Amino acid sequence: MDITWAELDAFKEGLKLAERLKIDKLIVESDSAMLVNAVKKRRTDISILGQCVRKECDVFSNFESVQVNWINRNSNYAADFLCNLAISNKNDLYFDMNYPLDIHNIIIQDVING
Repeated sequence: MDITWAELDAFKEGLKLAERLKIDKLIVESDSAMLVNAVKKRRTDISILGQCVRKECDVFSNFESVQVNWINRNSNYAADFLCNLAISNKNDLYFDMNYPLDIHNIIIQDVING
């Protein structure tokens, strides 16, 4: 699968999770400049990706506020680590602030680099 479409799938899953958790103020961060630009230009983007992004962004009205930000890939190490951990364990990982101790240092390092 093309990386951009994989990023869009992750974006869609994140929006679904935010809705289920009844998040009011949503901040979405991605290291995919293409996805972030497609979201920000969704009203004028006539590409297939742009139209798919526009459809997914319809749920923005369910939130009090939404920010979509591009972040440097170096600031996304914890997310990358957790994705690889979930893939290697063949399961989903869900936790609030009570994350497993073995990833504590990775989370702290991501916060410092962010």
